[in-house]
Amino acid sequence: MDPMKSLAAVAVAAATLAALATGQEAVAAPTAPTGPVITCGTPGAPGTLLTRACVEVTGNQVRFYGIAATTHSGWQPQQVGFTVSGTVVGGAPIAPINPTVLVQAGTTSVGSIVTTAPCGSTVSGSFSVNQWGWPPSTATVSAVVSC
Repeated sequence: MDPMKSLAAVAVAAATLAALATGQEAVAAPTAPTGPVITCGTPGAPGTLLTRACVEVTGNQVRFYGIAATTHSGWQPQQVGFTVSGTVVGGAPIAPINPTVLVQAGTTSVGSIVTTAPCGSTVSGSFSVNQWGWPPSTATVSAVVSC
């Protein structure tokens, strides 16, 4: 066999193996996070309900919401008013929402404001009880949209 043809065949085989190895590495490379990243701030002031503001980030999609937890063992389900707000720092204001929710004993998720934010930006949210006659309990949270 011609030595030049043998060298050419070896070079083609080596290039094919290199291409296959590169293709396998590309398939095995990690991808962007598949699920949301949830960040909840510190609880608001103790009161009738314990409040916590949360933000859920998936890519550049952001969802602001709150969590209300009952603090009394004899809690009776009742309708409670809340305020949920969020902002992309340096961006246009986002209108707050004021849901009234039936709060059962335990923990209740409240509200949902969804927006987009540029990668690398900071978002801030707040969650508070908006119930006449109840002591204020506002909680805040901040997170970076890492994409």
